[in-house]
Amino acid sequence: MSLTKRANAEFITQLQQDIINNFQRGLPLSEQPYLCIAEQLSVNGNSYTEQDVFDAIMQLDELGVISRIGPVFDHKKAGASTLAAIAVPPAELDKVAGIVNQFEQVNHNYGREHDFNLWFVVTASDPVALNNTIKKIEALTGYPVLVLPMEASYHIDLAFGINITNVRSPIVNAQHLELYHNLAKQDFIAPLSETQKSQLRNGIEKGLAKSLQPYAELAQLINAKQAQVCQQIALWHQDGLIRRFGLVIKHRSLGFNANAMVVWNIPDEDIDTIANQLAKCPEVSLCYQRPRRLPDWPYNLFCMIHGRDRDIVLRQIAQITQSLGLAHIEKNVLFSFKAYKQNGAKYGRGRAHG
Repeated sequence: MSLTKRANAEFITQLQQDIINNFQRGLPLSEQPYLCIAEQLSVNGNSYTEQDVFDAIMQLDELGVISRIGPVFDHKKAGASTLAAIAVPPAELDKVAGIVNQFEQVNHNYGREHDFNLWFVVTASDPVALNNTIKKIEALTGYPVLVLPMEASYHIDLAFGINITNVRSPIVNAQHLELYHNLAKQDFIAPLSETQKSQLRNGIEKGLAKSLQPYAELAQLINAKQAQVCQQIALWHQDGLIRRFGLVIKHRSLGFNANAMVVWNIPDEDIDTIANQLAKCPEVSLCYQRPRRLPDWPYNLFCMIHGRDRDIVLRQIAQITQSLGLAHIEKNVLFSFKAYKQNGAKYGRGRAHG
């Protein structure tokens, strides 16, 4: 039985649903984060312990629902990154995807319905390292790579709400951002050294340790105090290096299998206006500008719609197109059909394995 079917068959408990719905951003920065979660979710007659919460999250991890617990970085502030694509003969797609997956700089890799049928994200410490990785991928696969770096971001929100148990989750994290900002402002906490900051960033890129006190393990790793670790994460969040900090969900495991990348060929003078309109549509989870690559790729605006039903997603796209008056705009819809890789981004100077 697939993970998606397990989730839809209510293998996900009410507690797990509440955790998913509330802690994809704003994971508590405290010595006992899971105790904080338990206290916040112990409402409406429910009573949870620290161990209850930790066990529930570890089970989600075992089910493949969680990619990791940790930061989602702003690509532009964290280093260099790009969306990339290859047009691969269908018979070779799995083989080429496997070659691309060998690179630790590749964190997402999907098969999509288009002549350019392999789409992946590459990150690196700087543009030179990024370009070197692209060249190595081209050399190993034997195919040219379409390189599409982000030029402008209009909306990015990949937190997924669910309602599997048919009971509405409490909304408990409204104060998280305020708590993060308050922690960032505490001037009595000694700042980390630049070496410690680098070590901490490397430590959280792959996600927090599977421990009741993950910040204590980070503090020990970099020879610091937990308060220093938590404050630095809060500072990075406040500065925008970290967009959100919490559970990173593998959306397909929750039934989001009908995922469409809608690409538009927008006149340059209209792109800001149309992009901002698209970004406000509730169905749109991502909206950003990328360069055209003529003659092969005429599209300059990308938006993602994640759904559980292909027909519903197509109707949403049609409704958005009509309501925004975009019927005259050239567009294409690329549904993903296979997830080859979904990991956290790595910005260090890595290399391919194998």
